[in-house]
Amino acid sequence: MLAGWELVIGLAALLLGSFVFSAVGFGMALAMAPILLLILAPREVVVLANTMIVLATLLILAQTWRHFCWSRSWLFIVAGLPPVPLGVFLLNTAAPTLLRMAIVALILAIAVLSLFNVRVPAARTRWAAVGFGFTTTLLTTTLSIGGPLAGIYAIEQDWPREQMRATLAVYFLLAGVLGLALYVAVGLVPTEMAYNIGVGAPVVLVGATAGGWLARRMSLRVFRYAVLFVIIGGSATLLARELARLW
Repeated sequence: MLAGWELVIGLAALLLGSFVFSAVGFGMALAMAPILLLILAPREVVVLANTMIVLATLLILAQTWRHFCWSRSWLFIVAGLPPVPLGVFLLNTAAPTLLRMAIVALILAIAVLSLFNVRVPAARTRWAAVGFGFTTTLLTTTLSIGGPLAGIYAIEQDWPREQMRATLAVYFLLAGVLGLALYVAVGLVPTEMAYNIGVGAPVVLVGATAGGWLARRMSLRVFRYAVLFVIIGGSATLLARELARLW
């Protein structure tokens, strides 16, 4: 249960994470995990982050639901549901550091290619929709690092800004609600975690509101670079953290 200075740090992390998530459509865990790991166990960080994503997506959808297009994104969204139970199961086991590093390094490499306008044509295929949808949810539910994959996929589809935010909100909402239900079912949301969620919820709403305000005022070009900045910055931070663990 967060209290005192730990509560202040936790709320600041949630504010930052929800702001980034609402502004670009993903990246909550990338933004706040390095901070939350100072005061919470990794498993608690994953559960807290994925629970707060559900709350933030509701606010994003209230702003962007008119821009959601089911026909262009249904395969990506549906593919994200089956791996949720597997992700919850794997959360109870320690994820190998080298595997995390390989995943983050791959995400970082793809993001850098996107930054220099090197496209990934295969990302527009139906198989890519299934692959990105499945892998993003699996990594998010287990390690809370799947968001950049969803961002890369959305960029490669050339979706307009609000359509991207709406689509990712639906994707993370459906997977998040299922994940939260399973977290509760397997006992990953004890009383202390429920308290942290309740205390942090108002801060997440404030951060998500501010992020939505910023997103609506960014040009499409600036928005694209903001997305890539979140992917590259967050991935580089995670990679540095994993390398530090090896020393």
